[in-house]
Amino acid sequence: MKDAASAVLIAAVEGLSLTPAEERFFKEESPAGVTLFRRNIPQDRYPDVAQLNDALQATRPPGDPRLVIAVDQEGGRVSRLPSPFPNLGPALKIADGKVDLDSICVLLEYGRAVGVELSRIGINVNFAPVLDILTEPTNHAIGDRTFGTESWQITPRAHAFLTGMQGAGVLGCLKHFPGQGDAKVDTHLGTAEIDVSLQTLWHREMMPFREMYLSCPMIMISHSIFPALCEKEASRSSIIIEDWLRGRIGFQGVVVSDDLNMGALPQDLIDWQEILIECVAAGCDALLVCRHLDRCYAALHALRRESAKSPSFRVMLERSAGRVTSMRGKLV
Repeated sequence: MKDAASAVLIAAVEGLSLTPAEERFFKEESPAGVTLFRRNIPQDRYPDVAQLNDALQATRPPGDPRLVIAVDQEGGRVSRLPSPFPNLGPALKIADGKVDLDSICVLLEYGRAVGVELSRIGINVNFAPVLDILTEPTNHAIGDRTFGTESWQITPRAHAFLTGMQGAGVLGCLKHFPGQGDAKVDTHLGTAEIDVSLQTLWHREMMPFREMYLSCPMIMISHSIFPALCEKEASRSSIIIEDWLRGRIGFQGVVVSDDLNMGALPQDLIDWQEILIECVAAGCDALLVCRHLDRCYAALHALRRESAKSPSFRVMLERSAGRVTSMRGKLV
């Protein structure tokens, strides 16, 4: 680990192999990891991505824990790895949405198959399962990615998938806290405001997270705004992260941002750097910068600059770095 700023950054690469600039960045800056996308995976032979993952791991300094090599392999339309990778389709429709023992066994075995295959090609984190409850029919951004339209469906089904996958050695991530199934706008494109009551958030949206937080080392925080809790996006709200997720629910693992290049957040460079600082100050531990090497450098510059001038921010940053590094120690 180079410093606390590098230890919280999960970066990205642009192609099927490391460019000299990317290799230099990973060797010199030592970020916590990388998120892979379709652009990084040979579509005619996905196991070849193992070569990229080996090259990434080889950039670590001596004694550094393994890099996070993450992917969004939910199944269905959010699938970075093509056929014949195990894929039973959208989570909502697997086993017809049922929660009987046979259906749970299907999901458990499916999660195990996904984990085995991800591990085989060097991917150690899957940003899944989705715990959002699909309560807004026009919410196509979530849509059939969720495991159900009611909490009583989602928890046992998602838990079975997670248990199978983590049993195979791949860490999962619950997303998107506190729950964006009721959003009417896709956060990839713009601001999503989820205007439901505090009681509804606690007893509906947050329920799957409340029931599963002990089973998973990571929770991804939403870029949506929840006016009943805070006027800011959840990803930069200490009320949502520190008071509710950590305080009331009790989660002590790694809080990871959604992609910080999404349209729900300002993308002007100066404003964007301030957003990153606010995310860490609010309690976000790992920052996803999923495109553009210059943005990764800009993120590190902003975090280091703020840490140098603000002792309180430095404490938050170092605490987050400790959580992420500890989690990396569990990667295989």
